[in-house]
Amino acid sequence: MNKNYRIIIGLLLFTMLYSCRNEQQSPRPFGYFRIDTPPHKYKNTDLDCPFQFKYSEQAKIIIMDKQKCWLNIYYPKHKATIYLTYIKLNGDLKENIDNTQKLTYEHQIKATKIERIPVSFPDKKVFGLQYKLSGEVASSRQFYLTDSTSNYIRGSLYFDAMVNSDSLKPVIKYMDIDIQEFINSFEWK
Repeated sequence: MNKNYRIIIGLLLFTMLYSCRNEQQSPRPFGYFRIDTPPHKYKNTDLDCPFQFKYSEQAKIIIMDKQKCWLNIYYPKHKATIYLTYIKLNGDLKENIDNTQKLTYEHQIKATKIERIPVSFPDKKVFGLQYKLSGEVASSRQFYLTDSTSNYIRGSLYFDAMVNSDSLKPVIKYMDIDIQEFINSFEWK
C-alpha cells in the first residue's frame, strides 16, 4: 500500500508541475452571432395615403401620423426601422431634395463611402435617389421618391442597436433587398 501512495503522490506532483508550464496564452478572436434571415415575401399596403407599395411580411407598419401619412416599417426580429416621411409639395421640391441630401451627408463624418443611385420609373411617375452609406454610420440607407410636382416621400433605415457595420452586414444586405422591393413597387395613387 505504501507503494500505491508513492505512485499517487508522484502522479499528483507530475500533474501539478505539468499544468504550471509557462505557455504563451493568446486571446480568442471576437466573433459575432450568426444571423439567419428569412426568405423574402411581400404584401401590398392598404393605407389611406396617396401612395402604395409592397413591404416584407416580416415587418409591421406603424402609423405615426395618419393625417400626414408618416409611417414606420418596423422589423422586430432585426430591431430595424425604415422611417417614412410624406410631404405634399407646394412648389418646394428643390428645398425637400436639398434637405434630404443635407440629412444624408450629416453622416459623412463616419461614412467611408456614399453611393448615389438614381431611381426613375417614368411610366409610374416615380423619380428619386437612393443613398447607400458604408462605414460605421447610424443610417446606412436613405432615399427619396417624388412625382416631381405634388408628392414627396423620404425614407431612412436605422437599427435599434449599436452601430457595427461588420455585425450588421447580413441584415443590411437583407434590408437592401426589401428597400429595393419597396422602391420598385412604389406607386402614387
